Amino acid sequence: MCGIAGVSVLDGTAGRPAFDGLVTLQHRGQESWGVAVAGPEGVGVRRSLGFASRSDCGDWPAGRLAVAHTRYSTTGATLLENSQPFVHEARRVALAHNGDLTNAAGLRARLGREGYGFRSTSDSEVILALLVEALEAPDAPGGRDADPVVAAVARAARALRGAYSVVCAVGDRLLAFRDPHGLRPLVAGFAEGRAVVASETCTLDALGCPEQREVEPGELLVLRDGRPAGTHRVAGPAPRSFCVFEHLYLSRQDSRIGGARTGATRVAFGERLALESPVDADLVVAVPASGVPAARGYARAAGLPLAGALVRDEQVGRTFIEPDRRRRERKLRSKFSVGSPVDGARVVVVDDSIVRGSTMRRIVTLLRESGASEVHVRIAAPALIAPCHYGVDIVDTGELVATGREAGEVCRIIGATSLAYLSVAGMRRTVGSAAGEGLCEGCITGEYPTPVSPGRDKLKLVPAQAPRHAAPQEAVRPR
Repeated sequence: MCGIAGVSVLDGTAGRPAFDGLVTLQHRGQESWGVAVAGPEGVGVRRSLGFASRSDCGDWPAGRLAVAHTRYSTTGATLLENSQPFVHEARRVALAHNGDLTNAAGLRARLGREGYGFRSTSDSEVILALLVEALEAPDAPGGRDADPVVAAVARAARALRGAYSVVCAVGDRLLAFRDPHGLRPLVAGFAEGRAVVASETCTLDALGCPEQREVEPGELLVLRDGRPAGTHRVAGPAPRSFCVFEHLYLSRQDSRIGGARTGATRVAFGERLALESPVDADLVVAVPASGVPAARGYARAAGLPLAGALVRDEQVGRTFIEPDRRRRERKLRSKFSVGSPVDGARVVVVDDSIVRGSTMRRIVTLLRESGASEVHVRIAAPALIAPCHYGVDIVDTGELVATGREAGEVCRIIGATSLAYLSVAGMRRTVGSAAGEGLCEGCITGEYPTPVSPGRDKLKLVPAQAPRHAAPQEAVRPR
């Protein structure tokens, strides 16, 4: 669920807004960040492991194009060489990708045999290699008047399978393109002298772009000198299959999907959950921060007070996207505490989802230790039972507490009095989907919009002799 952003400006100051844009997307990834600026002297890139802070901004080289990325790894270890954007200096191409390719291993093997020297073990560099290959191909498709860059993107896109939302700088143009199913998000915004593409509308809002639209599935949007310079279909058509987990958890609450704020959608999830799974209780407790909208909706529909009993340590970050299990569990121990008494109360705890069950088990224990007489858990999403193949690090079904288990068994594992999930039908009705039309629900139903392999290996592109663990954090490194 990486965050990507691209900026095209007329005044040559693309680096700063690109950096500001990636800061708004760090809820999507916290392993590394990077910005590449394309200017008269070539492409310069800064990358670092960890969060980006305002103190990292510094001065940026002059350039009308910039590409930014904040990483949440689904392929490749947490190493600086896997940080994006990826740059091909000779062709002056900088590229950032959100998603996961299902045919990356085969493509990488072919490209390696044909002489491409990979610097990373990320599937995103495969897209860069395909694009460079297409740009250099002597038999590029198209007639005399065909645009060679558009033809190259179309040629690369035909080879890709799986999920890809991509932003890249090529020459004097910024390109944004998306897989034909539209699995991962990509939006564009415009202001006077500035054009921006990003994973979410919160970035467009922060960068002052009032005119906004979605980059359509299979579309290539071309930007130059801060304004649109063309649009082309380079992939598809295919049935739209937008990731339902964006609605449930991934996107920031002030972002919009299909015109609706995700925060408002999550309130509606909570309201429907209260109608589907009521319980005799005294108060509702939200799991901050992502569970707050659903808890607000549940409390309103149930006619119960909403108590801010749980306090979240904001320095911990999102533990769901922490790639290392031991670090994730260590952070979890300090993530929550009880800030107001619940002595003798029958409590309904509302959260947006339950994945491994470790977070909820910790919360139930805290509330019981604080005197709650009953702890009823209500989840504003259906049970997650299957891996994601398209860019969310739900890899091993053995990690998913709901796989192969009824709600009663999961309830015993987390130590709750009762447990209920939002129904699949209720979720679909809330987002306006008829029978899941337009959504990828693979993690919920086990049914996927494209062919997938039965198993997943996050380190599938790592050679046996290469390091398969995270390197220590390095400082910002110009390149």
